[in-house]
This record gives sequence, structure tokens and C-alpha cells, in this order.
Amino acid sequence: MQELKILVVDDEEHTRLGYTEILKMGGHEVDMASDGQEGLAKAEAKDYDLIITDLHMPKMNGVKLVEELAEKNHPAKKIVITAFGSYKSFKDTADKGTCLYLNKPVRAADLESALYQCFPASSE
Repeated sequence: MQELKILVVDDEEHTRLGYTEILKMGGHEVDMASDGQEGLAKAEAKDYDLIITDLHMPKMNGVKLVEELAEKNHPAKKIVITAFGSYKSFKDTADKGTCLYLNKPVRAADLESALYQCFPASSE
């Protein structure tokens, strides 16, 4: 798989660091943000291939982040991860171009599989 520029947005530090470590081990360039506002600012400053965001966060949740990115036509694909999934949040994010919606806990293999699902052509 080609090297991807990825932004991980999650308010739980251990989760954010865990995902980042897994993705870096896969050869990807990874940045982090602790909430949706910080994530949006970083996404506006840099072109990411993929943005992985938690759903429930302070300041700006994952649904709002995905909506803001869609309004700004940000080219990144998006994966939403949550421990509190609902059909409404799935539908809200899917309508704004989310590539995948994953339920926690997300293991390393789940994260790697998600990359291949979002970037099938680059896995050849």
C-alpha cells in the first residue's frame, strides 16, 4: 500500500496514540488532533488522504467535523469510529462522504482492513 497522509482525531489520548502507532508501523505519515476543532484546523492547513475521527468529542463532534470538511470540499476520505454508534449518526456521516463507520473497540487488523477498503486501488 502506498504511504498515506492521515489525520487521527480523538479526544482520548491513549486511543489517538494507539491508532497513530499502528498507522506509522504501516509506513504512513500521521498527525493527531484532540478534538474536532483542532482536526478541522489541521485539515485546512494540510491535504490529508484520510481523516479518522471519533464520533463523540468535546468542542466539535465527529459528525460536525465530517460536515465541515464536506462543506469545504476537503478531498480526504473519512473513517468515523465510535463506541456509541447509532443509525442516525451513521446516516449523517455517510451522507457527507464517510468511507467507513467502525464500532469500538478497533483492533490493529480492523484499522489495516479499513485502509484497504477505503483505498482498494493502492493495495495492489
